[in-house]
Amino acid sequence: MPENGYLTPSEAVSYLLKRELLHPEHIVAGDLTVADISRRHHNYKVAVGRASGYVLKQGIGKEKAPAVAREAAMYQVLESNGTGLRRYLPRFYGYDAEANILILELVEGAQNLREYHVQQGHASILLARALGNALGTLHRTVERDKKDEKLAADPPAWILSVHRPTSKFFHECSGANLQLIRIVQQFSEFGEHLDGLRAGWQTEALIHRDIKWDNCMVFGKSPSARKTRLCMIDWELAGVGDPCWDVGSVFNDYLSFWLLSIPVTGEMPPDRFLELARFPLEKMQPALLSFWESYVKKRGLDSAAADRSLLRSVRYGAARLVQTAFEQMQMSMQLTGNIVCFLQLSLNMLQRPEEAAGRLLGLPIRGMRLP
Repeated sequence: MPENGYLTPSEAVSYLLKRELLHPEHIVAGDLTVADISRRHHNYKVAVGRASGYVLKQGIGKEKAPAVAREAAMYQVLESNGTGLRRYLPRFYGYDAEANILILELVEGAQNLREYHVQQGHASILLARALGNALGTLHRTVERDKKDEKLAADPPAWILSVHRPTSKFFHECSGANLQLIRIVQQFSEFGEHLDGLRAGWQTEALIHRDIKWDNCMVFGKSPSARKTRLCMIDWELAGVGDPCWDVGSVFNDYLSFWLLSIPVTGEMPPDRFLELARFPLEKMQPALLSFWESYVKKRGLDSAAADRSLLRSVRYGAARLVQTAFEQMQMSMQLTGNIVCFLQLSLNMLQRPEEAAGRLLGLPIRGMRLP
């Protein structure tokens, strides 16, 4: 390896050869390709023809190495729990602790769920059902050993404290996000709701914690087949936490997809914004219903438990909207009109979760009115 510890493209091939995951005939045949797909970590995609391959994910440094190690530990837990979750995971080929390298299956011909929805022009009911099944299966996985560090309980999501930022947090914010924080702080009720969600955080299930369409890869049984299969990736934040956070994060993706498709400008009256959405919310509600019904069924929730879970998930979805707004504005100096809409919708959902469940998401509370 080079002095900085990172693999080069040629070393990535040699590395897989030494681990007997590649064979010399792959090189001789000339159907081997290596692509740098680095994002937060140093990643390579090593493809063998069109049928198979590997993703090498390497983390170097005080922050990145532990993150990759944690993700590897989560794959080990998920592969061994016997709950049926494997069908929603890339295959795990191993983790090299010395070199900080995680080896996963390359799912060729896949695209993330966001890209798929943009390409298709609508929200897939079939894939929404698959996501509900996947999260329901995950959330039925409970701690088997309280002493297992891989299943340690995690603190509440950071966005639930965004209205109480530290001085370091302020120094790392963009100009737009400083404005965002001021808006949240301006409304005392906003902070009170976030405080309540943080205080009510439950550590009752294994959760993904960063579930979003970008981390859901969809693909077909063959490169030319219709994309009907789903695979969840990026498990480095996973741990024992509140399952309603994951569900709320899915609600957030539908809502943010809708909001970001609205052409918010100063030249148009606000009452016309919604009718000009490229992806109208009412057309996504059947997919939301499919997701929720499959999730409830897979979790085995009765009507009362489903209603309680739905209300809490709506509230967490509102908080997740604030986080998405924050992420969207990380490199900006001024808040956009769409992001202001995010904050307004988030506060409305926190104030009236039952109404948000029924009117926005198309998921009415079926039992009695709950507090």
